[in-house]
This record gives sequence, C-alpha cells and structure tokens, in this order.
Amino acid sequence: MRFHRRGSGVAIVAIAAALGAMLAAAGALATTSPTQTREGFVVQVEPICKTNTKANERILANVRGYIKQGKLKLAGAQFLKASEAFGKAVKQIAAVPQPTADAAKLTKWLGYLDDQTMLLAETGKALKAEKKTRAQEQIVRLRNNANLANNTVLSFEFRYCKIEQSRFT
Repeated sequence: MRFHRRGSGVAIVAIAAALGAMLAAAGALATTSPTQTREGFVVQVEPICKTNTKANERILANVRGYIKQGKLKLAGAQFLKASEAFGKAVKQIAAVPQPTADAAKLTKWLGYLDDQTMLLAETGKALKAEKKTRAQEQIVRLRNNANLANNTVLSFEFRYCKIEQSRFT
C-alpha cells in the first residue's frame, strides 16, 4: 500500500491507508503458524497490498486538484472511500498466517495499518465538513503513522505493503 508524497498540506493525499482503527480486529484475526516463513508471509500479503495500492490510486485520482479548487466535500468522499478499501485490505492481511517468530512485530504493524484506516476516514470527514485545518492535522498524523508502520516491518523488505505517499497525487 504505497502512499507517496507530492505537494503539501491536504494536497498530500494519502499515506494509506494504508489508506488504517482495526487494531483489535487485526489482533483477533491474526493467526500464527510455526511453518510460515517471513518470505512466505511477504509472498502472500504483497498481492493484497498491490491490489489495494492500485485501487487507492484510482480512488484518490484528482483529489489534490479538488482540494485546490475548494471542492472539499468531493475530496472528502474520496478519502472515505479509500479508507474503506484500505480497511478491507488490512482485514485480508490480518487473516494471513504469520510466522510465529514475527507475530509481535506483525501485530504491531497491523495496529498501525488500522490507525491508517481510521486516519484516512478522519481526513475524509474533516474535508466533507469543510474543515481544512483539521484535515491538514490528520495528514500530518497519517505521515507520522506511516513512518512508524514502515519502520516496524523494515526487515520484511515490502514493496507494495510499504506506505509511500507519492503514489497518490
């Protein structure tokens, strides 16, 4: 779920999602497997992340322009839709058996992804309510949370499950 950065403020579209709010659900769904390897886990979750990344690229297309044009309600609806898609992806990832040795790390990561889902939704709600400053605050929180998520699973060398802002402009 790559969310890349281009621009500033609310124009920095989605940090993904990401595109996270589901910590308890993710923890409850997560299962460990002594036979699952880190590499096997990556192979299983990357297609989920890739699908979500592509979906959120479509969902968030033109959102930067809508914000610049003052069409905050339209941009907000896009963020809410991205949050929903991201949340579904997080549930799918949580259902993948985790390597026992990495269970604590992955549970923490899933928590950050849940937070991304919630923050995307909060950004969408703020934009729909035409509260641009509140939306900008949420964007900063999205950025910070994305960094925490990425740092937690740095050793997994994810491609699509790494949250990079600049993919969504």
